Amino acid sequence: MASTPGSDGKSKVPVPAHFSCPVSMELMVDPVMVVTGHTYDRPFIQRWLESGNKTCPVTGIKLRSLELTPNFALRMAIQDWATANGIVLNTSSLTSVMEKAVVNTAGEGEEGAAGGCSSVPHSVIEGHDEIVWAVEATARHLFSASADKTIRVWDTTTRRCLHVLEEHTRPVLSLAVSERHAKLFSGSYDCSIRVWDLNTYRRVKSLHGHTDAVRALAVCGDVLFSGSYDSTVRAFDINTLKPLKVLEGHTEPVRTLAVLAGKLFSGSYDKTVRVWDAVSLESLAVLEGHTDAVRALTASPVEECNYVFSGSDDATVRVWDANSFNCVAVFDGHADNVRVLTADSKHLYSGSWDKTIRVWDMRTLQCVKVLEGHVEAVLALTVMRSHLISGSYDTTVRFWNTESFTCVGKFEGHEDAVRVLTSTGEDAETVYSGSYDGSIGFWSTPVPATGAPNAAPAPAASATASLSDAMSSLNVGGPPAAAS
Repeated sequence: MASTPGSDGKSKVPVPAHFSCPVSMELMVDPVMVVTGHTYDRPFIQRWLESGNKTCPVTGIKLRSLELTPNFALRMAIQDWATANGIVLNTSSLTSVMEKAVVNTAGEGEEGAAGGCSSVPHSVIEGHDEIVWAVEATARHLFSASADKTIRVWDTTTRRCLHVLEEHTRPVLSLAVSERHAKLFSGSYDCSIRVWDLNTYRRVKSLHGHTDAVRALAVCGDVLFSGSYDSTVRAFDINTLKPLKVLEGHTEPVRTLAVLAGKLFSGSYDKTVRVWDAVSLESLAVLEGHTDAVRALTASPVEECNYVFSGSDDATVRVWDANSFNCVAVFDGHADNVRVLTADSKHLYSGSWDKTIRVWDMRTLQCVKVLEGHVEAVLALTVMRSHLISGSYDTTVRFWNTESFTCVGKFEGHEDAVRVLTSTGEDAETVYSGSYDGSIGFWSTPVPATGAPNAAPAPAASATASLSDAMSSLNVGGPPAAAS
């Protein structure tokens, strides 16, 4: 029977067998059940799954699902027993009823993949009832918008939902945050924009005028811009929340917006990118060249590279000089629609329906790498400290080291396509994902495992070894399954 130190720190208190984890043989703090009905302490079963094993440790039966369900009844019983025996439990990182298992399957039969771990556990949490269409983040909060007509506000430290904003009458498609103005903006299929106070999370005002879905939002200075399926862009004064102007010219839905150097760029299904002065709101240029819908825009974060990039269903990316409005390069290579673009201080990254990500040097404007691994379309990209993160229709989130361009993490946790990703920028330590299944993912900076390119020894290695030893001692259902 396992034992644990009593309140005096010396005497040992026997732990009831049903309170002990079958893996660690220690008192459980966060008991969770696998689909076979067996209960384990979460950190140990999580490491077991992330080591590549997909069987129940006690029975050896293959798990038809990797979901972990908190055993709240047992948790309460353990907490009551611990209190009665003067034992203090560390409950700071207990799971919620909505949390799912996250498994790192990097390296499973993939050439060049390097397994990694995180200093802070990743988690995928159920929240929305339908597709998550947009996510935006600040240092303290994450905002997610969904087809379930709501916006959820999450604490990025505790990873808990703080507020549910319910005013839209149709799916919410777009978000923008202005911390300087303490406002959150949400655009919806109901043709409206809702303005929310970031201190009280109460609606301040509803902005109307569009006659179709509000698909994109952007803030530049004191102006909010909205792009709509009604083919227009509208400008609103953020301080007064009054309409300023309707920017007309596109002949088909406006899909995407980007801001650079006091200019607004709008991309449309009409195959063009239009440029507007963000102060005078006058039209400056119409950028033509794409032969199909423009779905993605992003601006270079590097001041010396004054470029705006556009991605299109014509499978190309075009590079536009933000001063002269000339097309200075056309990036060919993708075999299908370019769905998403993101950039860091060195590279532009383009994700495509062809399942690949292409890496383009921001200064030479040359393709330096093609990242392969996803088995379905790449739908989302973002950057964090020394990493590119990608989300796909294949339901996985992948981490790519931006020095070696190797895959250092492939995470399963979402049960449907990963539709959107966001972070607070290139120095961010956390990335957030939204999925077709309505769940929200929290992903931390990975720590390379031993043997990965440029890797330092992984802190979790000894824990994994201890786990293997513990599993061997069970001697139930045969030896531990090897990582596939």
